[in-house]
Amino acid sequence: MDDIQEQISLYEAIIEVNYEYWITENELDVEVEDFRLQVDLRYRLRFQTFPVGDEHIEARMDEICDEVGEELVTNEITSQENEESNKLKERFLKSVEIFLRQKSEAYEQSYPQNRRLKRKDIKIIQKIDFLTDVIDDKNAYVDIFDEMV
Repeated sequence: MDDIQEQISLYEAIIEVNYEYWITENELDVEVEDFRLQVDLRYRLRFQTFPVGDEHIEARMDEICDEVGEELVTNEITSQENEESNKLKERFLKSVEIFLRQKSEAYEQSYPQNRRLKRKDIKIIQKIDFLTDVIDDKNAYVDIFDEMV
């Protein structure tokens, strides 16, 4: 019975330390129980046993916790990058719409000329937004345009 209690304590300690390292320090929005669940599932699938009761718990648990932690951090970083990219694309499309509206009013253009956008127009929009601190990268809109086309 004492052996099982020691393994449960070890299991809890490993989960707690790795949760602190991977989740708390990286400020991820993951509950301890969700982290524990992912670790347990991966451990069981890989080693066909529950961590408590396994004689190799220390080495195996750290390995699994590191894998789960890295995966969660990577997913969070990817999610943030995608969100920032989508915001930049939305900002780009709004700027293009405003530019085309202003251009059609200035030159009294009608459809389809008022919807025509040239690469040099993208550079003008980009320069204006960069100088007014709307965007941080001076080539952001050209990169988005290339990606969209």
